[in-house]
Amino acid sequence: MSSVLLLIWILVLIAAPILRAVRRPTPASWLLTALPAAASLASFEDLARGAAAVGEGTFESAEKQLVLFLLLLFVTVLAAFRTQTRWLFWAAWLMNAVVCALVVYMALFWKVFAA
Repeated sequence: MSSVLLLIWILVLIAAPILRAVRRPTPASWLLTALPAAASLASFEDLARGAAAVGEGTFESAEKQLVLFLLLLFVTVLAAFRTQTRWLFWAAWLMNAVVCALVVYMALFWKVFAA
């Protein structure tokens, strides 16, 4: 399931600049907001279970992730509302790309390089 979501994230990161290039800045910006929103909801779900259900370490990790994803969500929503500001779109896209690269590394290469 995570590999499917990762593929969707990569496709969104490819589709958003293409939409921006064909002069559709509003759909391109709103497309970028879907991923941080979904990640924020997933972090909220982890936090809703409580520390006793998932463990103290996982709970603290979910708190840190939530702050990161809410910041990313704020930047992408700001870029979606200010579609004429090109640098804001690219800042949001770059932040999404960095998070996607980290997820790709963690999902696919972590075990290979950890040994």
